[in-house]
Amino acid sequence: MFSTTTLALLALSSGFATLTAAQSVSGQGQTTRYWDCCKGSCAWTGKADVSAPITTCDIHDKPLTDANAASGCTSGGTAYMCSDQSPWAVNDTMAYGFAAVSIPGGTESSWCCACYELTFTSTAIAGKKMIVQATNTGADLASGQFDLAIPGGGVGIYNGCTDEWGAPASGWGAQYGGISSNTCSSFPSALQPGCNFRFGSFFEGADNPAVDYKQVTCPKALTDKTGCVRAGETPTGGDAASSSTAPAASSSAAAASSASSVKASSSSVAAVSASSASCVVQELLGQHLQVLFRCRLGQQCVIKKLLCQQL
Repeated sequence: MFSTTTLALLALSSGFATLTAAQSVSGQGQTTRYWDCCKGSCAWTGKADVSAPITTCDIHDKPLTDANAASGCTSGGTAYMCSDQSPWAVNDTMAYGFAAVSIPGGTESSWCCACYELTFTSTAIAGKKMIVQATNTGADLASGQFDLAIPGGGVGIYNGCTDEWGAPASGWGAQYGGISSNTCSSFPSALQPGCNFRFGSFFEGADNPAVDYKQVTCPKALTDKTGCVRAGETPTGGDAASSSTAPAASSSAAAASSASSVKASSSSVAAVSASSASCVVQELLGQHLQVLFRCRLGQQCVIKKLLCQQL
């Protein structure tokens, strides 16, 4: 009997498997917060191999269709952050949101529209998790920094909030860090839920908590808001209230509308039966490396009989 590692290497060498290297991106980082209302870097065309750039909105918070529209933070610009790209709590221990990012060893082409699971390691929210999609980058970000997009989090270098929402000249609160107490009720109604997130039962007013991070498959709940999916990735579908392990464990489950999960031992294989056209097996090698086996019916594949459940 072949070991799962041997099968992985056989599948890679024979072309029946593809390596999702992005899934090995992980490390330790730091969060900050911002909300500048400007068009994000990942909203421009050509930044990464994606389905479409991040959706932007006009000054009335209505989605724009022109990805080349200039940022509202430049003279004559018409594109701003959309209010629905604010964070929300999925449950007591998991939240979804968006962030400007800087990940060691990468560039915008690898960051834009990718998703990262953050496990908070400091402050009162240590142990809680948040999955964010990268909608922005920035030369002012340190390596391993996740600048969480939270209304009222501070405008930073640029301020489009005065033009878009009538915010004070320097934004709401301090230029960096934003408001210091919950004054969210004074915000425009579209921004109040995201502002309240920071002071609610999930985030508990945490001030720039540290994180462990790892790249994961984006939840559909996030990509539906941005309209941006990285090439070769199928967002995890279903309920936004699914557990924190859903993006990693079911990254192949959304590949077919009739897929059903089949789990083997926790140290080796999670198999998913797909449509009659294909079946997908995801094998975990080590702590971070993930290999996807795609075996199509009628092909000669040594792992198909052993690892794929066919309909």
